[in-house]
Amino acid sequence: MDLKLKVLLVDDEQISLDVLNDDLKNFDFVEVVGLLKSGEEVIKFLQNNKVDVIFLDIEMNDIDGFEVANHIRKYYSDTMIVFLTGHTDFALESYEYYPTDFLTKPLNLLRLDQTLSRIKNIKSQKMKERKIKIGVNVEGGFELIDVDEISYIERRGRKTCIICSNGEVFNAKDSLQQLEMIFENYDFFRSHQSFIIPIKKIKKITLDEFKRTYNIQLKGVKELLPLSRDKYGELKHLLLKRGMKFF
Repeated sequence: MDLKLKVLLVDDEQISLDVLNDDLKNFDFVEVVGLLKSGEEVIKFLQNNKVDVIFLDIEMNDIDGFEVANHIRKYYSDTMIVFLTGHTDFALESYEYYPTDFLTKPLNLLRLDQTLSRIKNIKSQKMKERKIKIGVNVEGGFELIDVDEISYIERRGRKTCIICSNGEVFNAKDSLQQLEMIFENYDFFRSHQSFIIPIKKIKKITLDEFKRTYNIQLKGVKELLPLSRDKYGELKHLLLKRGMKFF
């Protein structure tokens, strides 16, 4: 499968956004997922959208590019940043935020090509290294399970089941509590006495006002999973730390 880059463009000048967007149409592996004009818009956008790279203007009216970059580094460390500016004076300070590149306006198409090639290579390497497999004791032996393939973990009666996105279900010999201790290091959360979920796959949290209970909708999972009321505050705190807002 061909590698695609999801790219977000951020600049408070519409003409700069339009020019860069047009330039990126020359690269068929680039998908521009948004054109934003403020740092506040970026923070909101990232709460619900996965982005590979952000082309980020440094000088903006509300929140400057360095403040936005600090937020990205804190909560979305895998997202690459390419700073944009008309002033080379910012170059030294920009490297405090570990950008993938620093481009000066007006952009040169050849220079842009070099930047995108570097980003593409970085993403390709990350994809090769990203797959993490955990050894789990299951019925019939020992299974190496890809962490990214796990949709959720559920206790069903006396069985503890690991449900995967490809349809496989593994019956683990370990208890739900033991699996909680194993998977908490991989961004999983005990949402209910019978469920462990991957935090990064949370799509929505809803309140059933009639039953006064919370439910979680996960990406790629049709059914709603329960969220204990005493776990709601803990999960909310974790998500707030990642920049998600609650209303």
